[in-house]
Formats: sequence, C-alpha cells, structure tokens
Amino acid sequence: MKNLLLLLVFIPFLGYSQQTPLAQKFAALEYFMGNWESQTTGKAGKGIGKQSFTTEMNGQYIGLDVETKFEPSEKHPEGELHIDKGYISFDAFRKKIIYRQFNIEGYVNQYVLSTPKEGVFVFETEAVENVPAGFRARITFEIIDENSFKEGFELAAPGKDYSGCIYNTWHRVK
Repeated sequence: MKNLLLLLVFIPFLGYSQQTPLAQKFAALEYFMGNWESQTTGKAGKGIGKQSFTTEMNGQYIGLDVETKFEPSEKHPEGELHIDKGYISFDAFRKKIIYRQFNIEGYVNQYVLSTPKEGVFVFETEAVENVPAGFRARITFEIIDENSFKEGFELAAPGKDYSGCIYNTWHRVK
C-alpha cells in the first residue's frame, strides 16, 4: 500500500520532468559549455584561472569547476588559491535556472538567473550560507565574442549597493 501511494504521488512529477528536454532547459547557457582560461583582477589581486562547464547526471545538471590562483601579496605571500564548484539546475515549478555554488572559503550561494538579455546573464543570490544576514552576491556573464566572455562577481553588505570584488575575462580553450 505504501509503495502504491508513493507511485501515485510521484507519477505527475515524472511526466512533468520529461516534458522539458535538456536543450530547452539550458539552451540559454549552451554558449558556456566547455573549458575556459582567464586573466583575473580584483580585491585579491591579479591571477589566472581555469573553469569548466560540463553536463552532469544524464544532462540533468550543468557542473561548474572554477580554480583561480592569485599572485603573492602582503596578506598572502605564497599567493592565494580560490576554488569553487557548483551545479546549475532547472526549477521546473518556477521555470528558473538555479546555480548552487560551493566555495573553498566555506560560503555557499544559491543564485537565480534573471531573464537573460542579449549576451548578458545575471545570477543574483536568493540564499547564502556562512555570511552575516542580509549580504547578497551577484555574478554577471557578458559575452564578448564566440570565444570570450567577461565575468564580474560583486558583493553587497546589508542595505548597501553592490561593489566589485573579482573580474575575469574568460577565453575558450580549444
């Protein structure tokens, strides 16, 4: 009886998820698939980065792996290594693309993609972990040409406007 009840509850969801193929769910982000290298500038200084966008788990998700090595500084004489990993998913009920990002510093951000404009993709946090209440973050991707895009990562303290933190220019690795 319990199995029958579970089946009846999940049948409508199974049909719904099959109505949205991968190409339709993530078509707006297809440009970003693959491997990228960057020159980075920001509060941590100058650095170089690498990033990959891959399909994961039978195309249900887009996986992101990002690693940036910053040059030595007074605060970090050995340089600084930033790593984040994330998954982009499609929330079928809200019809929104969601990006969950896990940072080496212990921060976890959940972003929602606003409606993309021509070549500009803005992800804004709707939830954050391990930072004081009221902080927000925003990531903006702006396509430059077929093989490069700019990325800006900005933070906003409670009641404040966004200010720049890290800027990358990414180039496709062939």
